[in-house]
Amino acid sequence: MKNTDKIKDKIKALLSKTIDNGATKEEMQSALKKANQLMTDFFISEHDLKDNELINKCILEQFELTKSGYDLSIFYADLAHLFDCEHYYTKSKITFFGHEQDVALCGYFYHLITKTCLLEKVKYSKSTNYKYLKRYHHGKTLLSSFIKGFLIEVVCKMKEMYKERQSNIPESYGLMVIEKREKVKNEFIDLNFKIHKQKTKELKGEKVAFEDGIEQGKKIDLIQGIESCDDANQFVLNA
Repeated sequence: MKNTDKIKDKIKALLSKTIDNGATKEEMQSALKKANQLMTDFFISEHDLKDNELINKCILEQFELTKSGYDLSIFYADLAHLFDCEHYYTKSKITFFGHEQDVALCGYFYHLITKTCLLEKVKYSKSTNYKYLKRYHHGKTLLSSFIKGFLIEVVCKMKEMYKERQSNIPESYGLMVIEKREKVKNEFIDLNFKIHKQKTKELKGEKVAFEDGIEQGKKIDLIQGIESCDDANQFVLNA
């Protein structure tokens, strides 16, 4: 066996130390760090480890769109980006493409954010502010403006989370992180879907309701959402 093959086998053994295989979170993090260092030292890329499921497994999974009667798509791209996934959506489904655990997180947070948003919309429709504004504006306009404000605040939170996540990535993980993102992007392109990009829509609506939505959006705790998700430990390690 060539020396390079021995190194590859060692990397694969390190990458197999997952929680599912009985390792602790600390053991898995340590193994991942050592594996990435070996890849850097011996110029071994993900393509040299093609039979390793942890690195190579990308999936395409669809989730039912939350029915609302309102446009909730403002945050879709940022959600996919946060977890290093690609996405597209139709009238009834949203699809995420990426590593299995990242896709699961996208689906989890899609439902968490949309359900929370619509719950807050119902609460807002019973508020004093809404009842006052409805004397001058159509109710649908007010609720749409509230939802836009809420979701834009969520987008701001996700952008900050992504920036913080990038700054906290250990230097020794760098090569693996870059290759992971490139792999997801290139494999998604290779699927050759006929996806039409939508033009950015001008945000129109009622200012006060919009600002009320922003205030409620500030209250959603995405970090707590990650901590309560079964796949959260995978998110940390796939940062």
